[in-house]
Amino acid sequence: MKQLKDHEAFETSSLIGHSARVYALYYKDGLLCTGSDDLSAKLWDVSTVACWEWSSGAKTQHFRGHTGAVFSVDYNDELDILVSGSADFTVKVWALSTGTCLNTLTGHTEWVTKVVLQKCKVKSLMHSPGDYILLSADKYEIKIWPIGREINCKCLKTLSVSEDRSISLQPRLHFDGKYIVCSSALGLYQWDFASYDILRVIKPPDFSNVSLLGFGEIFALLFDNRYLYIMDLRTEKLISRWPLPEYRKSKRGSSFLAGEMSWLNGLNGQNDMGLVFATSMPDHSIHLVLWKEHG
Repeated sequence: MKQLKDHEAFETSSLIGHSARVYALYYKDGLLCTGSDDLSAKLWDVSTVACWEWSSGAKTQHFRGHTGAVFSVDYNDELDILVSGSADFTVKVWALSTGTCLNTLTGHTEWVTKVVLQKCKVKSLMHSPGDYILLSADKYEIKIWPIGREINCKCLKTLSVSEDRSISLQPRLHFDGKYIVCSSALGLYQWDFASYDILRVIKPPDFSNVSLLGFGEIFALLFDNRYLYIMDLRTEKLISRWPLPEYRKSKRGSSFLAGEMSWLNGLNGQNDMGLVFATSMPDHSIHLVLWKEHG
């Protein structure tokens, strides 16, 4: 905690290998996947900076059917499902193993900029612990869908922060099975998933330029054009910041993401390691923020 407050907990690194703009970033289990305009996808081990590249002979799966740009994807191996949100105002549910479109979910009236697939951890009249839930978000609304072995589904609930659409949402959505958190121009909105009630609105200073990266029981990870911020959710105060370079801002893909997030539920001496933040750079490299050893 002392290193966080002294702004000394992190260090930076770069991944160099792409020859054109990097638009897609995805992180899981210590591996960072990048996709670029150089027509390649690369898989990096961020701890050793080792890289694997897929050639045209590699096994790939294609998911074709959207009529607009795809802004967000998520998947679940157990369900053999991939979900995608698009500028065509729809969410598509795909068979992960075959690439077949299983269902198209409609109802959004704006671009679907974020989808999250997660297992529910609380009970309500509409769902039980263990049920798989899909969240899809556009500029003004978050829609909640039941997802399981039965793919055909109807929207359970639509959440918004203003009935007249005067407050827009950012495509920064967090769902851990118990709470939904989303950034807006006014701050962070947190909903209780059992009741769908708004629990609180967190308004850090000058929040108009700050976006959500990760949200836990103790800490939230936020960022703007200049800094990465850590907020202590118990006090709703920013306790640390880390400078960021002039990263690439992309409307076509995910140009930044959070890494390991278990530490957001509290530092235990074992989880302050690995990737914190990654972003694509104008020189086609990937800028990393990592925990220092014994950070």
